[in-house]
Amino acid sequence: MGRTKKTYGLILLAFLVSCGHISDRRLREGPRPKAETRPVPGEADEVGFWNNDRDPQKSALIGNDKSASGALYVYDLQGQIIDRSVHINRPTGVSVRHNIRTTAGTYDVVGCGVRSTNEIKIFAIDPETRKLTDITSPKGIPTGFEKDTYGFCLYKRSKDGQLFAFVTRKGTDHIHQILLTDDGTGKIEGKLIRKFGKENMKSFVEGMVADDEYGYLYCSDEDYAILKFYADPNVKKGPFIQSFGVRDGIQGDREGLALYKKPHGKGYLIVSSQGDSAFKIYQREGSNKFVKSAALRGVRRTDGIATSSLSIPPLYPSGVFAAHNDTDNNYVLFDWYEFSRLK
Repeated sequence: MGRTKKTYGLILLAFLVSCGHISDRRLREGPRPKAETRPVPGEADEVGFWNNDRDPQKSALIGNDKSASGALYVYDLQGQIIDRSVHINRPTGVSVRHNIRTTAGTYDVVGCGVRSTNEIKIFAIDPETRKLTDITSPKGIPTGFEKDTYGFCLYKRSKDGQLFAFVTRKGTDHIHQILLTDDGTGKIEGKLIRKFGKENMKSFVEGMVADDEYGYLYCSDEDYAILKFYADPNVKKGPFIQSFGVRDGIQGDREGLALYKKPHGKGYLIVSSQGDSAFKIYQREGSNKFVKSAALRGVRRTDGIATSSLSIPPLYPSGVFAAHNDTDNNYVLFDWYEFSRLK
């Protein structure tokens, strides 16, 4: 009887490891973080990165607390909190864009969706203090959904600097594209201009990222694949281009997406494979060929991720990779090369 129990125990242990319930070898052997934040008061989820090109050491990480008592949090490169936005009831997504022109000036901005009210919020980032100021128009920016606003990202069209937002809902439904413009007072208003993508989904989309240079939108269909669309509403083709990442060893949900941008259109697209706490890396250019898998020490069940190729020595000479960590309900920062072993 004792031997039978022992055998059963070993079988159960092997099963738990294979299902991702126990830290596997990759989690033990991945790189250690350079910095991490304190746990978020509510529920950590999505994250973005703001580059300070003039003084890279003053770049910042921006994460959300997606709970009903939520907000956006700004952190320095050591994981210390700099600022907390005004209260946002259930913010979704975090996305950053630079040099957005308004009648009140030119701003770097961070945006998010608001699941409780099905709206969008846009904040200006002060380059000196790294604090956030709400510049959303008083009339609000509706997402066009009646309920369950879920995914969010910004897109800045390269040819003219026009700003857009993409939003999704937690259900098999169209992606909504919102044109973001100045309301005449320096605040940002929005208008729904396009719906697309429902016929290409098999589940629903949360993680999204736009490649402004190529004009692509990437979406994580959680149970199926990464979906690639043309982001510019004026493109005559499509909008659907391709799906990929159907296999590639992805387990569980496809979650956060991030772009590591290199010169001449090169770089990498990364997706969080939540079921096995791994990350799948694809080529940014061409048909997004699969490159490799990577993992992080102790980081589990990641939702949002963010990257920057800005060199920030001494901790991040190859750029930054940041990830949500479900274990500690926080965000962690790594040197890009130590994470990916790619240049």
